[in-house]
Amino acid sequence: MTSPATSPAEMVREMRTGWLTRIPEKGNGSNNGEVVAVVMDWPVGEQIVSVLSSSGGDASLYTTSTFGIIGGGGHERVREAAIAFTRCAEHFLSITGPTTAFPYPDGQTLRFYMVTPSEVRTVSFPLIATEQADSPARALFAYGQQVVTELRNITPNQK
Repeated sequence: MTSPATSPAEMVREMRTGWLTRIPEKGNGSNNGEVVAVVMDWPVGEQIVSVLSSSGGDASLYTTSTFGIIGGGGHERVREAAIAFTRCAEHFLSITGPTTAFPYPDGQTLRFYMVTPSEVRTVSFPLIATEQADSPARALFAYGQQVVTELRNITPNQK
């Protein structure tokens, strides 16, 4: 539980860590090839945008500033994009490694955390890899971007 003195940035970090340290309900613990949640940490300028999706269809977006979109799973298109993102991540589990640490990437690195029923796995790519047709980063980034798009579509215009 956060204290009243917790800054917005600390609260966002705690929510992101929560995604990475608990198994969403859909995880049944029996299939190590299953991704039950995926987090994409994407540097945008001076901030990191964390796109979070679960195989149950929940999705959120957090930033290291004070902006975020929470609870997108109540919208069908967001649910579909979140589920598609986790399914895409399953295709790339073989290139990940296990981790128990969840640092943000540097400003030139795109990082994915994939939560399975038994552990969290991670893989990082240089941002430029999202532009390379044969890179796994391109596919993963595209699915993460679709989640961002659908979350933005449900959010009132920000002024």
